[in-house]
Amino acid sequence: MGLKILIIGSGGREHALSWLISKSHRDVEKIYVMPGNAGTLSEKNVFNIECNINNHQSVLDFALSNKIDLTIVGPEVPLVEGISDLFEKNYLNIFGPKKYFSQLEGSKVFSKNFMNSNNLPTAEYNEFDNSEKAKAYLDKKKMPIVIKYDGLASGKGVDICETLVDAKKSVDNLLKPNEKIIIEEFLKGIELSAIYVCNPNAYKQTIGLTWIKDYKSRDEFNSGPNTGGMGAITHPFCSYKKNDVYSLNVEIEKIIIKTLVAINNSSGTTSKYNGFMYLGLMISAMNDKPYLLEYNCRMGDPETQNIALYLEKNNVDFLDLIGFDNEKYPDNFNLSFIDDNNYSGFCCTIVLAAKGYPDSPVKDFYLDLSNIEDNDSVKIFHAGTKVSKGAIKVTGGRILTVNAFDNDKQNAIDLAYENIYKIKAYNDSDLKNENNELIFFRTDIGS
Repeated sequence: MGLKILIIGSGGREHALSWLISKSHRDVEKIYVMPGNAGTLSEKNVFNIECNINNHQSVLDFALSNKIDLTIVGPEVPLVEGISDLFEKNYLNIFGPKKYFSQLEGSKVFSKNFMNSNNLPTAEYNEFDNSEKAKAYLDKKKMPIVIKYDGLASGKGVDICETLVDAKKSVDNLLKPNEKIIIEEFLKGIELSAIYVCNPNAYKQTIGLTWIKDYKSRDEFNSGPNTGGMGAITHPFCSYKKNDVYSLNVEIEKIIIKTLVAINNSSGTTSKYNGFMYLGLMISAMNDKPYLLEYNCRMGDPETQNIALYLEKNNVDFLDLIGFDNEKYPDNFNLSFIDDNNYSGFCCTIVLAAKGYPDSPVKDFYLDLSNIEDNDSVKIFHAGTKVSKGAIKVTGGRILTVNAFDNDKQNAIDLAYENIYKIKAYNDSDLKNENNELIFFRTDIGS
Protein backbone atom coordinates (compact mmCIF):
# COMPACT_ATOMS: atom_id res chain seq x y z
CA MET A 1 0.00 0.00 0.00
CA GLY A 2 1.23 3.48 -0.86
CA LEU A 3 1.44 6.48 1.43
CA LYS A 4 -1.63 8.47 2.35
CA ILE A 5 -1.00 12.16 3.01
CA LEU A 6 -3.40 14.69 4.50
CA ILE A 7 -2.87 18.43 3.94
CA ILE A 8 -4.99 20.81 6.00
CA GLY A 9 -6.02 24.07 4.33
CA SER A 10 -7.67 25.62 1.28
CA GLY A 11 -5.24 28.20 -0.07
CA GLY A 12 -2.46 28.52 -2.61
CA ARG A 13 0.02 27.16 -0.09
CA GLU A 14 -1.93 23.91 0.19
CA HIS A 15 -2.35 23.60 -3.58
CA ALA A 16 1.41 24.05 -4.00
CA LEU A 17 2.23 21.47 -1.33
CA SER A 18 -0.17 18.88 -2.75
CA TRP A 19 1.24 19.40 -6.26
CA LEU A 20 4.82 19.08 -5.04
CA ILE A 21 4.13 15.94 -3.02
CA SER A 22 2.32 14.39 -6.01
CA LYS A 23 5.69 14.47 -7.78
CA SER A 24 7.50 12.56 -5.03
CA HIS A 25 9.69 9.58 -5.96
CA ARG A 26 7.93 7.65 -3.20
CA ASP A 27 4.84 5.52 -3.61
CA VAL A 28 2.19 8.09 -2.74
CA GLU A 29 -1.22 6.50 -3.12
CA LYS A 30 -3.48 9.40 -2.19
CA ILE A 31 -3.14 13.04 -1.14
CA TYR A 32 -6.14 14.47 0.66
CA VAL A 33 -6.56 18.23 0.94
CA MET A 34 -9.03 19.45 3.54
CA PRO A 35 -11.00 21.29 2.21
CA GLY A 36 -8.90 22.20 -0.86
CA ASN A 37 -9.92 24.38 -3.82
CA ALA A 38 -10.44 24.29 -7.58
CA GLY A 39 -6.71 23.84 -8.18
CA THR A 40 -6.13 20.92 -5.81
CA LEU A 41 -9.09 19.18 -7.40
CA SER A 42 -7.21 19.04 -10.72
CA GLU A 43 -3.95 17.47 -9.51
CA LYS A 44 -2.97 13.80 -9.88
CA ASN A 45 -3.97 11.58 -6.92
CA VAL A 46 -5.22 14.65 -5.01
CA PHE A 47 -8.68 14.58 -3.46
CA ASN A 48 -10.61 17.40 -1.78
CA ILE A 49 -12.32 16.57 1.51
CA GLU A 50 -15.17 18.71 2.75
CA CYS A 51 -14.62 19.19 6.47
CA ASN A 52 -14.57 22.04 8.97
CA ILE A 53 -10.87 22.18 9.86
CA ASN A 54 -11.72 24.09 13.02
CA ASN A 55 -13.40 20.94 14.28
CA HIS A 56 -10.22 19.11 15.24
CA GLN A 57 -12.02 15.97 16.32
CA SER A 58 -13.55 15.60 12.85
CA VAL A 59 -10.13 16.05 11.25
CA LEU A 60 -8.67 13.46 13.62
CA ASP A 61 -11.48 11.00 12.93
CA PHE A 62 -10.83 11.28 9.19
CA ALA A 63 -7.10 10.69 9.67
CA LEU A 64 -7.70 7.65 11.85
CA SER A 65 -10.37 6.06 9.66
CA ASN A 66 -8.35 6.60 6.48
CA LYS A 67 -5.05 5.46 8.01
CA ILE A 68 -3.22 8.68 7.14
CA ASP A 69 0.58 8.26 7.23
CA LEU A 70 1.43 11.95 7.49
CA THR A 71 -0.56 15.14 8.09
CA ILE A 72 0.84 18.54 7.09
CA VAL A 73 -0.80 21.64 8.53
CA GLY A 74 -0.97 24.58 6.14
CA PRO A 75 -2.64 27.51 7.97
CA GLU A 76 -1.79 28.94 11.37
CA VAL A 77 -5.12 28.75 13.19
CA PRO A 78 -5.23 24.95 13.67
CA LEU A 79 -1.65 25.05 14.98
CA VAL A 80 -2.35 27.85 17.45
CA GLU A 81 -5.42 25.95 18.61
CA GLY A 82 -3.44 22.76 19.25
CA ILE A 83 -4.22 20.32 16.45
CA SER A 84 -0.67 18.91 16.55
CA ASP A 85 -1.03 18.13 20.27
CA LEU A 86 -4.23 16.19 19.54
CA PHE A 87 -2.69 14.19 16.69
CA GLU A 88 0.42 13.30 18.67
CA LYS A 89 -1.70 12.10 21.60
CA ASN A 90 -3.31 9.72 19.12
CA TYR A 91 0.07 8.54 17.77
CA LEU A 92 -0.34 10.10 14.32
CA ASN A 93 2.50 11.70 12.37
CA ILE A 94 1.90 15.41 11.93
CA PHE A 95 4.25 18.09 10.62
CA GLY A 96 3.48 21.29 12.48
CA PRO A 97 4.48 22.66 15.90
CA LYS A 98 2.45 22.12 19.06
CA LYS A 99 0.28 24.77 20.68
CA TYR A 100 2.96 26.11 23.02
CA PHE A 101 5.46 26.67 20.22
CA SER A 102 2.81 28.20 17.96
CA GLN A 103 2.48 31.15 20.33
CA LEU A 104 5.45 32.55 18.44
CA GLU A 105 2.97 33.35 15.67
CA GLY A 106 -0.28 33.38 17.60
CA SER A 107 0.66 36.30 19.86
CA LYS A 108 2.71 39.32 18.83
CA VAL A 109 3.16 40.17 22.52
CA PHE A 110 4.52 36.71 23.28
CA SER A 111 6.86 36.74 20.28
CA LYS A 112 8.23 40.25 20.89
CA ASN A 113 8.82 39.51 24.57
CA PHE A 114 10.48 36.25 23.53
CA MET A 115 12.78 38.11 21.12
CA ASN A 116 13.65 40.69 23.74
CA SER A 117 14.33 38.23 26.56
CA ASN A 118 16.59 36.16 24.31
CA ASN A 119 18.54 39.13 22.91
CA LEU A 120 17.34 38.58 19.37
CA PRO A 121 17.64 41.60 17.05
CA THR A 122 14.26 43.30 16.65
CA ALA A 123 12.67 46.73 16.55
CA GLU A 124 12.10 48.66 19.78
CA TYR A 125 8.52 48.22 20.96
CA ASN A 126 5.93 48.61 23.69
CA GLU A 127 2.72 46.71 24.40
CA PHE A 128 -0.62 48.30 25.32
CA ASP A 129 -4.08 47.25 26.44
CA ASN A 130 -5.32 50.81 26.92
CA SER A 131 -5.98 53.12 23.97
CA GLU A 132 -5.37 56.36 25.86
CA LYS A 133 -1.97 55.19 27.09
CA ALA A 134 -1.13 53.98 23.57
CA LYS A 135 -2.02 57.37 22.05
CA ALA A 136 -0.05 59.23 24.73
CA TYR A 137 2.95 57.05 23.85
CA LEU A 138 2.49 57.88 20.16
CA ASP A 139 2.64 61.59 20.94
CA LYS A 140 6.27 61.10 21.94
CA LYS A 141 7.31 58.98 18.93
CA LYS A 142 8.56 59.79 15.45
CA MET A 143 6.60 58.72 12.37
CA PRO A 144 6.34 56.42 10.53
CA ILE A 145 5.55 53.82 13.15
CA VAL A 146 4.20 50.27 13.11
CA ILE A 147 1.13 49.08 15.03
CA LYS A 148 0.32 45.37 15.33
CA TYR A 149 -2.70 43.51 16.63
CA ASP A 150 -1.62 40.93 19.20
CA GLY A 151 -3.48 37.93 17.78
CA LEU A 152 -3.96 36.28 14.40
CA ALA A 153 -5.25 38.48 11.58
CA SER A 154 -4.40 36.58 8.37
CA GLY A 155 -1.51 38.92 7.59
CA LYS A 156 -3.71 42.02 7.85
CA GLY A 157 -3.29 42.99 11.52
CA VAL A 158 -0.34 45.32 10.87
CA ASP A 159 -0.53 49.02 10.04
CA ILE A 160 2.44 51.09 8.90
CA CYS A 161 1.39 54.62 9.87
CA GLU A 162 2.95 57.64 8.18
CA THR A 163 1.26 60.28 10.38
CA LEU A 164 0.24 60.63 14.01
CA VAL A 165 -3.42 60.90 12.95
CA ASP A 166 -3.19 57.59 11.08
CA ALA A 167 -1.43 55.96 14.03
CA LYS A 168 -4.18 56.95 16.46
CA LYS A 169 -6.83 55.69 14.04
CA SER A 170 -4.93 52.41 13.87
CA VAL A 171 -5.03 52.12 17.66
CA ASP A 172 -8.80 52.53 17.57
CA ASN A 173 -9.14 49.92 14.81
CA LEU A 174 -6.73 47.28 16.14
CA LEU A 175 -7.06 47.50 19.92
CA LYS A 176 -10.02 45.37 20.96
CA PRO A 177 -11.48 45.07 24.49
CA ASN A 178 -9.42 42.84 26.81
CA GLU A 179 -6.74 42.44 24.13
CA LYS A 180 -3.40 44.06 23.30
CA ILE A 181 -1.45 45.77 20.56
CA ILE A 182 2.24 46.27 19.91
CA ILE A 183 3.65 49.65 18.87
CA GLU A 184 7.13 49.36 17.41
CA GLU A 185 9.66 51.46 15.56
CA PHE A 186 9.63 51.45 11.78
CA LEU A 187 12.69 49.79 10.25
CA LYS A 188 13.84 50.74 6.76
CA GLY A 189 15.35 48.14 4.47
CA ILE A 190 14.50 45.05 2.43
CA GLU A 191 12.05 42.47 3.76
CA LEU A 192 13.19 38.87 3.63
CA SER A 193 11.41 35.59 4.30
CA ALA A 194 13.79 32.94 5.63
CA ILE A 195 11.90 29.66 6.07
CA TYR A 196 13.38 26.65 7.85
CA VAL A 197 12.41 23.00 8.02
CA CYS A 198 12.73 21.88 11.64
CA ASN A 199 12.49 18.16 12.37
CA PRO A 200 14.15 17.03 15.62
CA ASN A 201 13.82 13.38 14.56
CA ALA A 202 15.44 13.70 11.14
CA TYR A 203 19.02 13.16 10.01
CA LYS A 204 19.60 16.89 9.78
CA GLN A 205 17.36 18.65 12.27
CA THR A 206 17.23 22.11 10.66
CA ILE A 207 17.62 23.18 7.05
CA GLY A 208 17.07 26.55 5.40
CA LEU A 209 15.02 26.96 2.26
CA THR A 210 15.93 29.46 -0.41
CA TRP A 211 15.41 33.08 0.61
CA ILE A 212 12.28 34.83 -0.62
CA LYS A 213 11.14 38.43 -0.81
CA ASP A 214 7.40 38.75 -0.13
CA TYR A 215 5.54 41.89 -1.25
CA LYS A 216 3.06 42.68 1.54
CA SER A 217 1.58 46.01 0.45
CA ARG A 218 -1.41 45.94 -1.84
CA ASP A 219 -0.19 48.58 -4.30
CA GLU A 220 2.93 49.38 -6.31
CA PHE A 221 5.99 50.89 -4.62
CA ASN A 222 4.93 49.26 -1.32
CA SER A 223 1.98 51.59 -0.82
CA GLY A 224 -1.57 50.91 0.29
CA PRO A 225 -2.79 48.61 3.06
CA ASN A 226 -0.96 45.51 4.25
CA THR A 227 -2.17 42.21 2.81
CA GLY A 228 -1.39 38.54 3.17
CA GLY A 229 1.07 38.99 0.29
CA MET A 230 0.85 40.17 -3.33
CA GLY A 231 3.80 38.32 -4.80
CA ALA A 232 7.28 36.94 -4.23
CA ILE A 233 10.70 36.52 -5.83
CA THR A 234 13.51 34.10 -5.01
CA HIS A 235 17.05 35.26 -4.25
CA PRO A 236 16.36 38.95 -3.52
CA PHE A 237 20.05 39.51 -2.73
CA CYS A 238 21.50 37.89 -5.85
CA SER A 239 23.17 41.18 -6.82
CA TYR A 240 25.08 41.34 -3.52
CA LYS A 241 28.71 40.33 -3.26
CA LYS A 242 29.24 36.74 -2.18
CA ASN A 243 30.94 37.71 1.07
CA ASP A 244 28.02 39.98 1.99
CA VAL A 245 25.53 37.18 1.34
CA TYR A 246 27.55 34.71 3.39
CA SER A 247 27.81 37.21 6.24
CA LEU A 248 24.04 37.77 6.13
CA ASN A 249 23.45 34.03 6.14
CA VAL A 250 25.63 33.63 9.24
CA GLU A 251 23.61 36.28 11.09
CA ILE A 252 20.30 34.67 10.12
CA GLU A 253 21.57 31.24 11.15
CA LYS A 254 22.38 32.69 14.58
CA ILE A 255 18.77 33.87 14.86
CA ILE A 256 17.25 30.49 13.99
CA ILE A 257 19.58 28.60 16.32
CA LYS A 258 18.94 30.95 19.26
CA THR A 259 15.22 30.80 18.56
CA LEU A 260 15.00 27.01 18.55
CA VAL A 261 17.21 26.55 21.60
CA ALA A 262 15.24 29.13 23.59
CA ILE A 263 11.75 27.96 22.62
CA ASN A 264 12.63 24.30 23.21
CA ASN A 265 14.10 25.09 26.63
CA SER A 266 11.13 27.21 27.66
CA SER A 267 8.48 24.62 26.75
CA GLY A 268 8.90 22.75 30.00
CA THR A 269 8.68 19.39 28.23
CA THR A 270 10.95 17.04 26.31
CA SER A 271 9.01 17.94 23.16
CA LYS A 272 10.94 19.93 20.55
CA TYR A 273 9.86 22.25 17.77
CA ASN A 274 8.66 20.19 14.80
CA GLY A 275 7.50 21.91 11.62
CA PHE A 276 8.29 24.98 9.57
CA MET A 277 9.82 28.06 11.17
CA TYR A 278 9.38 31.26 9.18
CA LEU A 279 11.54 34.23 10.07
CA GLY A 280 10.06 37.48 8.80
CA LEU A 281 13.12 39.71 8.59
CA MET A 282 14.06 43.26 7.68
CA ILE A 283 17.56 43.67 6.31
CA SER A 284 18.38 47.12 7.63
CA ALA A 285 19.31 49.86 5.19
CA MET A 286 21.54 51.29 7.93
CA ASN A 287 23.88 48.33 8.48
CA ASP A 288 22.71 45.39 6.30
CA LYS A 289 21.96 43.41 9.47
CA PRO A 290 18.84 41.24 9.84
CA TYR A 291 16.14 42.28 12.33
CA LEU A 292 13.23 40.03 13.30
CA LEU A 293 9.83 41.41 12.37
CA GLU A 294 7.80 38.30 13.14
CA TYR A 295 7.67 34.54 13.40
CA ASN A 296 5.33 32.27 11.48
CA CYS A 297 5.00 28.63 12.47
CA ARG A 298 4.13 27.37 9.00
CA MET A 299 5.05 27.97 5.37
CA GLY A 300 4.21 31.43 4.06
CA ASP A 301 1.70 32.29 1.37
CA PRO A 302 2.57 33.16 -1.40
CA GLU A 303 6.15 32.09 -0.55
CA THR A 304 5.16 28.41 -0.62
CA GLN A 305 3.96 28.64 -4.21
CA ASN A 306 7.26 30.22 -5.20
CA ILE A 307 9.35 27.69 -3.29
CA ALA A 308 7.32 24.73 -4.59
CA LEU A 309 8.07 25.49 -8.24
CA TYR A 310 11.68 26.29 -7.35
CA LEU A 311 12.16 22.96 -5.53
CA GLU A 312 10.49 20.98 -8.29
CA LYS A 313 12.75 22.53 -10.93
CA ASN A 314 15.75 21.63 -8.75
CA ASN A 315 14.57 18.02 -8.31
CA VAL A 316 14.04 18.23 -4.55
CA ASP A 317 11.55 15.71 -3.15
CA PHE A 318 9.41 17.44 -0.53
CA LEU A 319 8.96 14.32 1.62
CA ASP A 320 12.72 13.89 1.75
CA LEU A 321 13.10 17.58 2.51
CA ILE A 322 10.97 17.47 5.67
CA GLY A 323 12.77 14.34 6.88
CA PHE A 324 9.84 11.94 6.56
CA ASP A 325 10.94 8.47 7.76
CA ASN A 326 14.20 10.13 8.88
CA GLU A 327 15.68 10.05 5.39
CA LYS A 328 18.70 12.21 4.62
CA TYR A 329 17.93 15.74 3.55
CA PRO A 330 18.87 16.77 0.02
CA ASP A 331 21.64 19.35 -0.06
CA ASN A 332 21.69 20.46 -3.68
CA PHE A 333 19.83 23.75 -3.37
CA ASN A 334 20.55 25.60 -0.14
CA LEU A 335 22.14 28.97 -1.04
CA SER A 336 23.34 27.45 -4.33
CA PHE A 337 22.67 30.75 -6.12
CA ILE A 338 25.89 32.08 -4.57
CA ASP A 339 27.96 29.66 -6.62
CA ASP A 340 27.95 30.50 -10.33
CA ASN A 341 28.84 26.90 -11.13
CA ASN A 342 25.73 25.58 -9.40
CA TYR A 343 23.14 28.16 -10.43
CA SER A 344 19.61 27.17 -9.52
CA GLY A 345 17.42 29.76 -11.22
CA PHE A 346 14.68 32.14 -10.12
CA CYS A 347 10.97 31.93 -9.52
CA CYS A 348 8.58 34.89 -9.73
CA THR A 349 5.15 34.68 -8.11
CA ILE A 350 2.34 37.16 -8.79
CA VAL A 351 -0.93 37.17 -6.85
CA LEU A 352 -4.17 37.77 -8.70
CA ALA A 353 -6.56 39.46 -6.26
CA ALA A 354 -10.23 40.41 -6.26
CA LYS A 355 -11.36 44.02 -6.44
CA GLY A 356 -11.67 45.44 -2.93
CA TYR A 357 -9.02 43.17 -1.39
CA PRO A 358 -7.99 43.14 1.46
CA ASP A 359 -10.84 44.96 3.23
CA SER A 360 -13.94 43.94 1.26
CA PRO A 361 -13.08 41.73 -1.74
CA VAL A 362 -15.70 41.06 -4.40
CA LYS A 363 -16.60 37.38 -4.72
CA ASP A 364 -18.81 35.04 -6.75
CA PHE A 365 -17.52 35.92 -10.20
CA TYR A 366 -15.70 33.66 -12.66
CA LEU A 367 -12.34 33.28 -14.37
CA ASP A 368 -11.15 32.08 -17.75
CA LEU A 369 -7.64 30.61 -17.59
CA SER A 370 -7.76 28.86 -20.96
CA ASN A 371 -5.30 31.24 -22.61
CA ILE A 372 -2.47 30.12 -20.31
CA GLU A 373 -0.63 27.12 -21.69
CA ASP A 374 0.53 24.60 -19.12
CA ASN A 375 4.30 24.03 -19.38
CA ASP A 376 7.36 23.19 -17.29
CA SER A 377 8.15 26.83 -16.51
CA VAL A 378 4.70 28.22 -15.60
CA LYS A 379 2.37 26.96 -12.88
CA ILE A 380 -0.90 28.36 -11.53
CA PHE A 381 -1.71 27.68 -7.88
CA HIS A 382 -5.27 28.36 -6.78
CA ALA A 383 -6.31 29.95 -3.49
CA GLY A 384 -9.79 31.53 -3.32
CA THR A 385 -11.52 29.39 -5.94
CA LYS A 386 -13.92 26.51 -6.37
CA VAL A 387 -15.53 24.77 -9.33
CA SER A 388 -19.14 25.85 -9.87
CA LYS A 389 -21.34 25.17 -12.90
CA GLY A 390 -18.28 23.85 -14.72
CA ALA A 391 -16.39 27.12 -14.30
CA ILE A 392 -13.81 28.53 -11.86
CA LYS A 393 -15.64 30.62 -9.30
CA VAL A 394 -13.89 33.19 -7.11
CA THR A 395 -14.48 32.69 -3.37
CA GLY A 396 -11.71 34.74 -1.74
CA GLY A 397 -9.68 37.93 -1.91
CA ARG A 398 -6.46 36.33 -3.06
CA ILE A 399 -7.63 34.25 -5.99
CA LEU A 400 -4.54 32.52 -7.36
CA THR A 401 -0.87 32.94 -8.16
CA VAL A 402 0.93 32.77 -11.48
CA ASN A 403 4.40 31.31 -10.93
CA ALA A 404 7.20 31.33 -13.50
CA PHE A 405 10.70 29.82 -13.40
CA ASP A 406 13.77 30.68 -15.46
CA ASN A 407 17.54 30.67 -15.03
CA ASP A 408 17.45 34.42 -15.61
CA LYS A 409 15.63 36.59 -13.04
CA GLN A 410 14.18 39.10 -15.50
CA ASN A 411 13.00 36.32 -17.81
CA ALA A 412 11.14 34.72 -14.90
CA ILE A 413 9.47 38.05 -14.08
CA ASP A 414 8.55 38.71 -17.72
CA LEU A 415 7.14 35.19 -18.13
CA ALA A 416 4.95 35.54 -15.04
CA TYR A 417 3.51 38.86 -16.23
CA GLU A 418 3.04 37.62 -19.78
CA ASN A 419 0.75 34.91 -18.42
CA ILE A 420 -1.16 36.79 -15.74
CA TYR A 421 -2.25 39.33 -18.36
CA LYS A 422 -3.98 36.45 -20.19
CA ILE A 423 -6.46 35.86 -17.36
CA LYS A 424 -9.98 37.19 -17.90
CA ALA A 425 -12.78 37.77 -15.40
CA TYR A 426 -16.51 37.35 -16.05
CA ASN A 427 -19.69 38.16 -14.18
CA ASP A 428 -21.33 34.90 -15.32
CA SER A 429 -20.42 31.20 -15.34
CA ASP A 430 -21.02 31.03 -19.12
CA LEU A 431 -18.06 33.43 -19.55
CA LYS A 432 -19.96 35.83 -21.77
CA ASN A 433 -20.08 39.04 -19.70
CA GLU A 434 -16.41 40.01 -19.41
CA ASN A 435 -15.46 42.35 -16.55
CA ASN A 436 -11.74 42.58 -15.89
CA GLU A 437 -12.25 45.38 -13.38
CA LEU A 438 -13.04 42.60 -10.90
CA ILE A 439 -9.37 41.57 -10.69
CA PHE A 440 -6.01 43.27 -10.11
CA PHE A 441 -2.34 42.57 -9.38
CA ARG A 442 0.81 44.51 -8.60
CA THR A 443 2.97 45.34 -11.61
CA ASP A 444 6.29 45.66 -9.79
CA ILE A 445 6.84 42.18 -8.34
CA GLY A 446 10.51 41.23 -8.61
CA SER A 447 11.79 44.78 -8.40
